[in-house]
Amino acid sequence: MGLKTSSTYRDEILEKYKKEKGGEMSSYLIEPTRKQIKEACLWLLDKRKEKYDDRILSRFFKFKEGENKMHAIERVNGDKFKPIVNFLTGETKSTTPANLELISWLIDFRPRPLSVYLGSAYDAKEEVVQEYNHQRDQLLHFKKETELSKIPETQVIHENNKSITIISQINPSLKITTIVSL
Repeated sequence: MGLKTSSTYRDEILEKYKKEKGGEMSSYLIEPTRKQIKEACLWLLDKRKEKYDDRILSRFFKFKEGENKMHAIERVNGDKFKPIVNFLTGETKSTTPANLELISWLIDFRPRPLSVYLGSAYDAKEEVVQEYNHQRDQLLHFKKETELSKIPETQVIHENNKSITIISQINPSLKITTIVSL
């Protein structure tokens, strides 16, 4: 998968819409009208409640504090949905971020919103970095164990209060004797 951007977000949302014609909401979105989009919003309001959905709806509908959301959507002028219809029917190639987020909510595109979508690319990079670090740590551990196995066999052959005599065998033909004075 390539780099995730706001353009790829828009394109993937539109691709999902074209492929599924709105999925669960196809009865409203297969040939969208302003009225059908409004009705879809009303129908989904209490049914689709992912983590960021409330923010998506508040951004598009500009709900007032404590306002009944169902009544607020019912009062929205249908012209507010015209740019969404134009985008879904291909009359326009782009739309506002708030419109795009509402579409993502309507068709249940995931991950949404854009910030989460872009964050999922970051998370994927993090997974790659974590896997790299894990493999690097395993390699370093293996290297350390291998180096330790190359340490010559060492024995203390004599010890008293004044010195220690150590013998190390590097290979079968070479032995080194070390005397350490205390």
